[in-house]
Amino acid sequence: MQWLEAIRRLAAQHVAAQRQHWSMNGGSIHAAIDEILAPTIADDIGEAEAEARAAMAADVRWHRLVSALDLTARDAEWLAVLAACELDPRLTRVLGYLDDTAVPTAPSPASGALVWAWAPGEWPGPASAVARWQLATPVGAWQSTTPWAMDAEIAAFLAGRDDWTGLRDEVRPVDVDERECLHPALLAEMLAAVREVDGGAVAELVGRAGSGRRTLLTQLATALGLTPIQLDAGSGVRGVRAARLLDGVGIVAAGDGDVVATDAERLTFVACESAPRAADDTIRLRWDIPSPTAAQRRRLWAAASVHDEPAAVAEWDLTPGEIAAAARAGLAADRVLGGRVRAGSLSTMQPLPLPYSWDDLIVAEHVGAALERLLVEVRLRTEVLDDWEFRRLVPATSGITALFAGPSGTGKTMATQVLARELGLDLFRVDLATVVSKYIGETEKQLAAVFDEAERSRILVLFDEADALFGQRTKVQDAHDRYANIEIDYLLQRLDSFGGIAVLATNRKSDLDPAFLRRLRTVVDFVSPSATERLRLWRSALPTHTSHGVAVTEELDHEWLATHLELTGAEIKTIALGAAFDSREAGRLISLDAVLEASRRELGKRGAVLRVAAPARVDTEVAS
Repeated sequence: MQWLEAIRRLAAQHVAAQRQHWSMNGGSIHAAIDEILAPTIADDIGEAEAEARAAMAADVRWHRLVSALDLTARDAEWLAVLAACELDPRLTRVLGYLDDTAVPTAPSPASGALVWAWAPGEWPGPASAVARWQLATPVGAWQSTTPWAMDAEIAAFLAGRDDWTGLRDEVRPVDVDERECLHPALLAEMLAAVREVDGGAVAELVGRAGSGRRTLLTQLATALGLTPIQLDAGSGVRGVRAARLLDGVGIVAAGDGDVVATDAERLTFVACESAPRAADDTIRLRWDIPSPTAAQRRRLWAAASVHDEPAAVAEWDLTPGEIAAAARAGLAADRVLGGRVRAGSLSTMQPLPLPYSWDDLIVAEHVGAALERLLVEVRLRTEVLDDWEFRRLVPATSGITALFAGPSGTGKTMATQVLARELGLDLFRVDLATVVSKYIGETEKQLAAVFDEAERSRILVLFDEADALFGQRTKVQDAHDRYANIEIDYLLQRLDSFGGIAVLATNRKSDLDPAFLRRLRTVVDFVSPSATERLRLWRSALPTHTSHGVAVTEELDHEWLATHLELTGAEIKTIALGAAFDSREAGRLISLDAVLEASRRELGKRGAVLRVAAPARVDTEVAS
């Protein structure tokens, strides 16, 4: 480093001049006082100063630092003293010698003035580029004798170190690869926009984590002929100056609430999930990154893994980051993706088992037909909407939301479980206790997470007791009514753009807001089972033998039970289970008496009384 050697020679000339002066006057205290009151500088010190300035001007790193950060000549001279002492700490002993002390002296503006022969008061202050770019900072008050500390990163840069940004983990040059650009049209639009801006601008790319925001911004930087520099949101001024020194553009990954330091004169790229807080009034350009298509996701998988493609790659709304993580898992990719789903919104959803098949579902004929129709729509929606181009009729959404309405115990939840199993989907039930909040805006926030996860993942979402969320809007009489209506309005808007699969179950259909019914693709009205359906339910609930041939019931008249006991499917299951426990305790097979006794208990739950006039006659009346 020729500039550092030149600074050393300049310091040596000062030392030589000091020694010469002292040798001429004997080094007495009188001479020291005379030196303070009437300093003299030998002619060859001026030559050393000129040599040092020339060496700095010829150095590539110094030229880059001065031009990129708009340093004045005084800024550069002061920084040269600081950098020289940082790179060669022995020079602090020289400063102490020149200051007539026996100990090393940290560089201060006063020592800088001594080395460079500045006029009084010419040293850099708080408004200087050195301070503004945090190249060095005073260790104390802004006084001429206050020591300054040099930023080690800048010193390493001036020393010619190539990996100077590695001194901290907030600034990292990006390795540009040749991966496919998933969104060429968006890239072209962004490129045209930033080229039109004169001066500083912030290009914000909004999307969820792992969606490829930084990759696309890296491709944008490359297209502009700039070096992409990955910055942490907290890198602040250091990040901006690093981008300038590397002749690049900073790519900042910002979270909610982060304040991003931007360059008022140059470009800054920001990858965020929502708009970050602006640190200044710089021009801001914003785009949303779209989700990759099924074809793009499959190409990403093929490029990242040699293993067979999991079904989720084509069917789930996965991000490039999630596909890359699954690809690294190899044969365990399915488990990695499934774990991601279960880690997504479990705070507001509960997984439900899928023990039932289509044969286990006993419902009215019109209900079964409606469910089969719903299965067809889910299975063929991609072919109809995309292959046959019917998406033009529903451009805002490709999701399917169904309403299952009917009395309790008629099979709404069971039907949902069967649908999920037939479709090969995981089933999650929304926990209303954790979704509904008394705090303004929290309910909408929780529901947004539920809808987002349902859209992205291979899951079916069940809103049980849906009337609690999707109730009718009321006339606004107070603040509570106003905010309750806001929640309902949000749900209406979200259903319009929902792209997943959801089932709303309620036993109070009349309490739902009429606007919801218009937005539902399918409405299935569950009814209490008829005698024919009750017969199938009784035979299913109380078989004569187990699957291993062990007898469990006496000769029961299932037809008689179906005819005389008007019960729902859930009630029949509960009665069968109760009779089984009673009979097992008594050490006998399940009898008609045990079934009737369990029926009395079950009917008592809803205030009904079971009266038996004769073994062949059973009457039910509502208790007063």
